[in-house]
Amino acid sequence: MQTCLAFDTRPMPVAVTARLPARRVVLTLLASGLVAMGLGAMVAPAQAQDASARPVTLVVGFPPGGGVDIVARQLAPQLEKQLGQRVIVENRPGAAATNAMTHVARAAPDGLTLLMGNLGMFAAKPALFSQLPFDPARDFLPVARLVVTPLVAVVPADLPAKSIADFVKLTQTASTTFNFGSGGVGDVNHLAGELLKQRTGAKMEHVPYKGSAPAHVDLAGGQIQLMVDGENIVQPNVKAGRTRALAIMGEKRSTGLPDVPTIAEAGLKGMEIYGWQGVFVPAGTPAPMVARLTEAVRQALADPELSGRLAGQGTAPAYLAPEPFAAYIAAEAKRWADVIKTANIKVQ
Repeated sequence: MQTCLAFDTRPMPVAVTARLPARRVVLTLLASGLVAMGLGAMVAPAQAQDASARPVTLVVGFPPGGGVDIVARQLAPQLEKQLGQRVIVENRPGAAATNAMTHVARAAPDGLTLLMGNLGMFAAKPALFSQLPFDPARDFLPVARLVVTPLVAVVPADLPAKSIADFVKLTQTASTTFNFGSGGVGDVNHLAGELLKQRTGAKMEHVPYKGSAPAHVDLAGGQIQLMVDGENIVQPNVKAGRTRALAIMGEKRSTGLPDVPTIAEAGLKGMEIYGWQGVFVPAGTPAPMVARLTEAVRQALADPELSGRLAGQGTAPAYLAPEPFAAYIAAEAKRWADVIKTANIKVQ
């Protein structure tokens, strides 16, 4: 049989306490304090349990259906399984993902608000914008790199160029202007095209679109002459015969496009370009929370069904832990800052 002790924790009136012996006053106050401490000890775990029961929001800075969104929506169910919490994908498009980054940078650092980041957001944006409402390097912590996607140089199917060398020669000898498209100024498509231009001497002009989808429509129609985009994006048109792939800008040939040479095989060593995506949290998120999220991502990417599906889409799982991921981002930022400066790219 258990005995329950109940304490009245209400403060005693001054008039009453004044009439009590000093020893009884001390014991009464001590009992009240112990009860308060006990209640506090109960509240702290309850708060922690409440946080773990709340859903995690995975913020995407682009509209539904884009490359980042597609990966996020495939990752979310696996993260739910690993974390034991609901994971909601929330799209906050606008201003080249600046809206989403601002939202996450200002979110509580409680491990419940995550950001899907990519090359443009963390490696190019700092060099493209003189003023931002956040500092990508200071206001976010990397959780893990998720995937990498080799870019592919593609041209209209009826363009008489079977290789990168053929294309460069055409741009230098044609009487008309050659144009390369992108999903917008400072997009990875834009930066990759500028790097190709700088390395080869190709004579072409940049034409920005509001997203890469309309650019690919114009590419297939011959209104522009080149796009450099992710393998997962270009595969459908290449396989349908609407466009032709000239080179995979990765270190090895693709199983999805096995007849397309690598950029090194095309004679341009050291020009591999990968789009990449990763998960970030607001700066100040406690290390144990970051570690928990990192492990959840690692386990999610290790799932054969998810990894196989991503690889089949041309977005190969490429997990990196926070420290090597941060070093990778720093190297990428240096590379693309040099390209941006040389091309004198300005974002209004």
